Amino acid sequence: MSEHGIIDTEVGVVGATVLIIGNVIGVSAFVLPGPLAGDAGPGIIVALLLALIPLSFGILMSLQLGSAIPVAGGSYVYASRLVGPFWGFLLPWITIPGVWAGMLFIGLGFAEYAGFVADNIALVPSIPDLALIYGLLIPFIVLNVLGIKMVAIVQFLMVSLIVLGMAAFIVPGAFVVETANYTPLFPEGAGEVIVAIVSLYFPLRGFRLVVELGEEMEDPAANIPRVLGLSAAVSLSLLIGLVVVLVGTTNYEVLGGMEAAVAEVSLQHFPAPLTGLVLAAAAMGALTSINMTYTAYSRLLMRAGRDDIIPAAIAKIHGRYDSPYVAVLLLGIPPLLVAPFSPGTVTLSVALSLTILFGLAVAGVALWNLPKVFPERYEYSLFKLPPWLLKGVAAGSVLSAAFLWVLVSTQLPAMVAVLAGWMALGYGFYRARVWYFEKQGVDLEARMGRLHESEQAQAD
Repeated sequence: MSEHGIIDTEVGVVGATVLIIGNVIGVSAFVLPGPLAGDAGPGIIVALLLALIPLSFGILMSLQLGSAIPVAGGSYVYASRLVGPFWGFLLPWITIPGVWAGMLFIGLGFAEYAGFVADNIALVPSIPDLALIYGLLIPFIVLNVLGIKMVAIVQFLMVSLIVLGMAAFIVPGAFVVETANYTPLFPEGAGEVIVAIVSLYFPLRGFRLVVELGEEMEDPAANIPRVLGLSAAVSLSLLIGLVVVLVGTTNYEVLGGMEAAVAEVSLQHFPAPLTGLVLAAAAMGALTSINMTYTAYSRLLMRAGRDDIIPAAIAKIHGRYDSPYVAVLLLGIPPLLVAPFSPGTVTLSVALSLTILFGLAVAGVALWNLPKVFPERYEYSLFKLPPWLLKGVAAGSVLSAAFLWVLVSTQLPAMVAVLAGWMALGYGFYRARVWYFEKQGVDLEARMGRLHESEQAQAD
């Protein structure tokens, strides 16, 4: 095995919790509800509740797998050790373009709200969207190179402002809701609701990223359940409250025509200071989403690089800042290059959601296999699902993910075809990688079936 550094810096329960909350309540919470309501009508509320079904499976899986095998880049480790080497490889392979799409989505959402501010508030200059995207993404690439401690400190400050801003919309908004706005529930039929379910899964996927932190969390086996419980209680309450109030205050057709629906509704109904808090929360949402996405997915790539199934250079740890800086740059630089040509926000969110749903299905199989492959890890994990519930969660994860993939293929077949083609291309790269190392006397697939020495110690 190639020698790679191990990250020694750790964050506690509070730090990890704000990292997850900031990833779930990102700019998507402020950008997606407007256009999705315009397409799906008040049924967006039902879509959000239905998106909680695969979410619940994902949270339970994260609790069990993260408690049994608390390692960095957990989703990759679970796939490669509990499902099979090729499935482990596919996760980083499909994650790379998925994260690029996610970064562009967040950048465009931020530019949308910045444009709203420039159009509606005096003395605020109008800045080109491309400049805003670059000004948003580049600082957080640098921040993530500086390491997890700095990331957590900045995230705490931003999440505090997000919670305050969302409360400034939800609490007064509850007093101006009109029940007539909740009907008709499905004016455009089921097709648009299907797209809304998958799009709304984009922010909700943030909970599962807790398993990527692994070695960077204090006592991860014990703290992963605590972090998931705290972050879910805060995030879901705020997300559901925001969507219910938004749809209840404004007709869905009007929402669909708004550029920044949450901010515009706030400006129409509430005093300017409250709208200022809402705008600040939307801006912070973009920042926290980018911050945690770079943090979590760079760990997945780092862990795959330690196995050499992707180039080992991706696993390098910065000697001074204790961060996987090469993985961060791999995720951060390409979106800057393609930003001038990016599609719309809904398309980008669906692309990332489909990659996350693929990971959910693979994780379901991993959970099913856990008691058989690592019986002691399962038996003595601090959080242990009973066998019947474990199998139910595993099967539900696979079935719900597959179901949503099939439904999206009926609405956006080109998107599904592109991702399927990318995975087929990945199979060729995987076989070439395995063959190359075989010529050097290294069995990559055998390596991908064993926990490394440091992970054995972490898991015991």
